[in-house]
Amino acid sequence: MSINSGKAVINACKKLEYKISEFHLSTNKIDNILPELKKLDFVFLALHGVFGEDGSIQAILDKSSIKYNGSCSSSSKNCFDKSFTKRLAKDNNILTPCFTVIDKKNFDNFKFNFRKSVIKPNKQGSSVGFSVIDDKDKIFDAIDLALEYDSHAIIEEFIEGREITVSILGDEVLPIIEIKPNDGIYDYKSKYTKGASNYLCPANISESKSEEIKNIAIKIHQLSNCKVYSRVDFRLDKNNKCWLLEINTLPGMTETSLFPMAAKAIGLSFEDLIDKIIKLSIEK
Repeated sequence: MSINSGKAVINACKKLEYKISEFHLSTNKIDNILPELKKLDFVFLALHGVFGEDGSIQAILDKSSIKYNGSCSSSSKNCFDKSFTKRLAKDNNILTPCFTVIDKKNFDNFKFNFRKSVIKPNKQGSSVGFSVIDDKDKIFDAIDLALEYDSHAIIEEFIEGREITVSILGDEVLPIIEIKPNDGIYDYKSKYTKGASNYLCPANISESKSEEIKNIAIKIHQLSNCKVYSRVDFRLDKNNKCWLLEINTLPGMTETSLFPMAAKAIGLSFEDLIDKIIKLSIEK
């Protein structure tokens, strides 16, 4: 999906009449293109997952004094670590589902504690290796799947309720989006298949509850030292309690992506959004 985000950003930059160079990464290295990147005024990262979102490429660009979009390397690294974000939330009185982290060493000693669980790689993006399990007999297969994509899996209690997400741009919190996947679970297929999910923007949530959720989103954004923009994912349970799931420092920029949808709800076109991200990133 990085390619689709990249194509969308490139098209927007062309319409904005920026002079652009296009780079595709086939490996988690930029040594061969670093000399070219140093000649540019700005690099727009449209990468997802390991190397793109985990602070790796950001650290290389920081070292070379190359300006780029979004958060710095340290906050990108921390936010990519789901357990770090959840511990940060707990330390600051932000509700987040109960969780445990497991690796292959303590795999055999794991005990299934939740009636229904979400299992996913601790450090990965785009719902890769993601499962929702309510059958104890399937839990270890789900852990095996998650461990294919990271050395550690995070297992958290599934919160029954509504899937919502909050986008932050600069110091502005954009309208809340409710996500309604046709299959009931917002997994990789539901995220990236056109028509597989329905979206309500702004979400049908009371003004007071919306304000509360937005305040939590900006709080975790600031606690995580995120810069320019981020997207914060939540579950809203049947008692109207808001549970933090994770924060994304490089939200997707495809035709089915949520961040551009939230921006559009306040009258910001995709091109204007990209332009604002660039300008805010240069100023950070």
